[in-house]
Amino acid sequence: MKIAKVLIIVPFLILFFLFVGNSNKSKTDLFNNKKDKTIDENVEKLLKEMTIEEKIDLLGGTGFATKPIKKLGIPELKMTDGPLGVRWGVSSAFPAGIAMASTWDTSLIHKLGAAIGEEVKGKGRDVLLGPCVNIARIPQGGRNFESFGEDPYLDSRMAVSYIKGVQSENVAATVKHFACNNQEYQRGFVNVKIDERPLNEIYLPAFKAAVEEGNVLCVMSAYNKVNGKFCSENDYLLKTKLKNDWDFKGLLMSDWGAVHSSIPTAKGGLDLEMPTGLYLNDSTLLNEVKNGEIKESTINEKVIRILTVMFKLGLFEKTHEENPKLINTKEHRQIALKVAQEGIVLLKNENNILPINQKKIKSIAVIGPNAEVARTGGGGSSQVSPIFSVSPLEALKKKLNKNTKINYSEGVKLLGESNPIPALFFYLPGSNEHGLKGEYFNNKDLKGEPVFTRTDSIINFNWGNGGPKEGFNKDDFSIRWTFDLKPEKTGNYILDVLSDDGVRLYLNDQLVINDWTNHGTKTNSYKAFFEAGKAYKIKLEYYEDMGEANVKLSWRSPDEILFKNAVEAAKKSDIAVVFTGTSNAYESEGFDRENLNLPGEQDNLINAVAKANKNIIVVVTSGSPVLMSSWMNNTKGILESWFAGEELGNAIANVLLGNVNPSGKLPVTFPKRWEDCSAYGLYKTQDSVTDYSDGIFVGYRHFDKSNIEPLFPFGFGLSYTKFEYKNLKVERVQSTNPEWKFTFELKNIGKQKGSEVTQFYIRDVKSSLPRPEKELKKFKRVTLEPGKSKKVIFVVNKNDLSFYDPAKHNWTAEPGEFQALIGSSSRDIKLKDSFELND
Repeated sequence: MKIAKVLIIVPFLILFFLFVGNSNKSKTDLFNNKKDKTIDENVEKLLKEMTIEEKIDLLGGTGFATKPIKKLGIPELKMTDGPLGVRWGVSSAFPAGIAMASTWDTSLIHKLGAAIGEEVKGKGRDVLLGPCVNIARIPQGGRNFESFGEDPYLDSRMAVSYIKGVQSENVAATVKHFACNNQEYQRGFVNVKIDERPLNEIYLPAFKAAVEEGNVLCVMSAYNKVNGKFCSENDYLLKTKLKNDWDFKGLLMSDWGAVHSSIPTAKGGLDLEMPTGLYLNDSTLLNEVKNGEIKESTINEKVIRILTVMFKLGLFEKTHEENPKLINTKEHRQIALKVAQEGIVLLKNENNILPINQKKIKSIAVIGPNAEVARTGGGGSSQVSPIFSVSPLEALKKKLNKNTKINYSEGVKLLGESNPIPALFFYLPGSNEHGLKGEYFNNKDLKGEPVFTRTDSIINFNWGNGGPKEGFNKDDFSIRWTFDLKPEKTGNYILDVLSDDGVRLYLNDQLVINDWTNHGTKTNSYKAFFEAGKAYKIKLEYYEDMGEANVKLSWRSPDEILFKNAVEAAKKSDIAVVFTGTSNAYESEGFDRENLNLPGEQDNLINAVAKANKNIIVVVTSGSPVLMSSWMNNTKGILESWFAGEELGNAIANVLLGNVNPSGKLPVTFPKRWEDCSAYGLYKTQDSVTDYSDGIFVGYRHFDKSNIEPLFPFGFGLSYTKFEYKNLKVERVQSTNPEWKFTFELKNIGKQKGSEVTQFYIRDVKSSLPRPEKELKKFKRVTLEPGKSKKVIFVVNKNDLSFYDPAKHNWTAEPGEFQALIGSSSRDIKLKDSFELND
């Protein structure tokens, strides 16, 4: 009997060890060559082989991947940050989402998505953590630059094209952050109070389109709460909307550190906790499954979704291997340049100062803090390390005529770009010995005795996702540095403290910087007068919570000298171009902008240059609107370039010099002042709560309703040529579901080839519930040679006329009169006509 058992068991063991020892071959044996079997069948077969412990273990990540189960041949699902490129080593830096949306070019964004997808594969990763589709509700939102603007329809079209592009390369896209992550202030816990109608009508459409049209494979839940429930355990969002109403079959993961419970999360819709299974693990869930508190079928559903994505990506047959040849290819650089060029918005062109006439211009002043630096993107998890980048100054030097002289001056400095204070100015407290006393604590609160104390030479640390020392905490630590500072020159200084996360700076025992909060990499500053050779007592305290860790203490002189040099450069030039804007120190994940002004002394710089040279052009490089009223009338030309990726400089230079005709249109409204925006009076007015009582009236919908004139309206953008709209015809198409066809003629009546984004809005003349004055429903980008014309056709159906009715918990279109509004912006309507919905 024993011999018989051995004869049976030995062949089984041989097969088993062959399986474990050659997992790639085993995966092929198990799951390849199964043409008659569906993915569902393969998943079900594998699920039956898994223990409950293995299933639970799969619900928590390992940083940027899921856990492999080698004995079953289950691979890792490897992820990388996005959405502006692959944040895994160095790669192509593509234009920010706001610049993508400014192109209004869905086919081009599909190509961009495919290029990023190819680079994900080239890095040996499987999942891109993008796109970001959160609505730009407040203009100072820290992550507005990552997203596609303020309108749910434009947002949806960009999202679907981007996702389809990424996934065409056999890489999973991840639409994020679900939902209402429209501010970074208190994002980790703020409760968004929002009614059902604006939630479904404004903030969810892009997610819905991503699922139903884009077939997105992954969704990421947000940090914040919605109506009292954290998004990672919010049944209305995750179950009712995402998995039931929209029938999402893919993988739903948390944002990093966004899970707050074990049992409610496990019972809810979330499938995967990232970056690790802090709450979803054996110790928290196994007993609850065994005693029936949590059904194993609930765990199974989560595992099925994870495995399904792996099968759809073909990872059981072949995993993605690193291939440097796929990174920053010539084609990718061309796509990055084209998106950057199409996304640039010409906001003002008085007396046709643009494009610059090189035959008449012999000298040009290139001025500003964004001239010599390529501001490829904002800060945080979307920030890409580009293989190369081109600044505007560098591009102009290459593209201008050789006999055109460039007079360059920085003018002012932006935060985060000062130099670390050199070691020779630091002294240990009360001594003549160089150094700083550093006390390192394994907690965030500087409590108890330090784990170790050492003498540091300077404060300029970037530990990434690591810690200050081997064996020391990688997260959840704090440091106190004490020292004397002895400058060698008397004068005004600005102390800059860059950090991720909290900092406190004391000067002679006085607290002068206090930002003891979690945030992404940002810079805090303090202006002080120092005497040469005098010792100033300094204490700098810092803590790290989670994620990346960095801290730097720098100084700089105020901008008086730089400012003076800029004015002199403008005086001796035929034309002056001032490169202004923000940077990743001002627009980033983890915090919102403090205000909408150009940071530093840039407003004053523009006005000073304008006094010195009447031919002034301002180029704004930012991720969201800036206020311009204090200087706009003193300028002749204004361009908004956005954070435009690695080719930013070439794109700007091509537009300035007329090599490219600008065609970008604003995906957000530029206000004249913050007080004019819908969220003013609602943002930061309650601790831990933000009230979305502005409802559906966000962006241009609010400006229309309140009859407020914006600085520049949604959809606005000038060209070097002119377009004529005429001969609108409306035709009812009879079918089961009624449709209407709108045909008109667009003609280029200027002297240059150009592209126009034609925009179709609808207005419900009479409705049972308040509706916006107009809502974007269609758009088309049309390119025409001078003198040429083209028929443009828009087709709308009953769904396009619908609004969300909270009484019915569904969309409805009421019979009655509607207006079709066609124009070049939301405030520049060229053609309009009425039509009826009778059924």
